[in-house]
Amino acid sequence: MKLSKRLTAIDTLISQHHDIIWDCCCDHGYLGMALLKRAAANQVIFVDIVATLMDVLSAQLSSINKLQKTCDKKPQWQVLCQDVGKIEIAKNKSQVVVIAGIGGELLLSLMQQIIANNALDNLEHVRFILCPVHHTYKLRIGLKTLGLGLISEQIVYDNKRFYEVIEVSFNSQNEISNTGQSMWNLNHAQHKAYKQQLINHYNKMLNKDAVYYQKVITDYQGLGDS
Repeated sequence: MKLSKRLTAIDTLISQHHDIIWDCCCDHGYLGMALLKRAAANQVIFVDIVATLMDVLSAQLSSINKLQKTCDKKPQWQVLCQDVGKIEIAKNKSQVVVIAGIGGELLLSLMQQIIANNALDNLEHVRFILCPVHHTYKLRIGLKTLGLGLISEQIVYDNKRFYEVIEVSFNSQNEISNTGQSMWNLNHAQHKAYKQQLINHYNKMLNKDAVYYQKVITDYQGLGDS
């Protein structure tokens, strides 16, 4: 299965070998299976709350195992049908937690739960790669409040939709900006289109909370200002 541009962007960020990679809200598990195929980690853990999807994924992974020759170095996998917020981060393990394909408000709630449920010492060895489908402004503010710092960020245009891929950790001292200041190239037509799409969306929200959404609009309008 060829990865989408969005998943390819996430896959590319995982360039070094890790002890554990978490593919959270994994849906059909395409990203995690690609990571398994190239042995990107000792263990890939798939997590989703939808039981039917996890049953199908478990069957697929078991079938792949049977077709492969036995190899001591073959990466292991685990499928967990549970709330992503309840994952348990192992201590002193190099780990990447990927959460993608859900709204930014839900994603922030899951991040809050993960941080609340795990010791900070355990989280120091973790990179979080996040790709929400919307509400990135609120997500960014929330991540900053949680004490996370920015590693990288990028805009991905995939299947006629714009996505932001945001990589953060507790080890980074780089501040997360509300609008993703470093990911924009406003000489790029797609980036210009995405900026205008966001401004148009928040203009429609002004009737719900004029003060808050005008601040959001002003922040996006100010992108590119020196």
